[in-house]
Amino acid sequence: MDGKVTYEGAVYSSGPGVEVGDIVFVEDWDGRPASEWSVQRIGVLQSKIERYTYQIYHSNRYGKHNLSKLIPRHVLVGFANEVFGFDGWKTDIEFVETKDGFPGSTSSISIADKISADSGGGTGALADRYTVIAEASVKVTLKDGTNTRMTGFSRATTPSKIESFNKAKKEAVNDALKKALLSFEKIILEHELKTKNDFYVDGLYGSKAQKI
Repeated sequence: MDGKVTYEGAVYSSGPGVEVGDIVFVEDWDGRPASEWSVQRIGVLQSKIERYTYQIYHSNRYGKHNLSKLIPRHVLVGFANEVFGFDGWKTDIEFVETKDGFPGSTSSISIADKISADSGGGTGALADRYTVIAEASVKVTLKDGTNTRMTGFSRATTPSKIESFNKAKKEAVNDALKKALLSFEKIILEHELKTKNDFYVDGLYGSKAQKI
């Protein structure tokens, strides 16, 4: 394989009212590396993550938690900047949806419960608590086009409607971003397996410049 995708010999046709020349063809390399550069760089990213998390997974104090819950956002972002360069990757928030804490409810924010201010649970003054559940999708794209997207979730309960709303949205986006950065490992593992088994028929990479 020459490592490049080619459309030579392809024949295109269009229906009534559509000109073939008006169609823009875009290669979507979602779920696979677009160049040798991304394979190498993602490998470096994984080595940094593994070194950082070695102590986490060898400490009983943390238990069996998902890695995205244990590694801080700023650590992953720092690793990404070191490995890909500050201008070598970008994030896109594809959507953020919120709803209150009641299953089946459609309103964005509402009172989830009332908690007695009296620690004894008596008839003391009541304080409103607002619970908001958020879901967000974040896409991470490297400069060669390699990309991945993940969904994150969050639940926030505070005395303020706006605070719960903002906190839930922010945490859902952060959760999605962390999962997306961590998911690059799966892309490389699958790529290695498919390459070994001659899975690709359109070339290994989609980038015109395999080495960036």
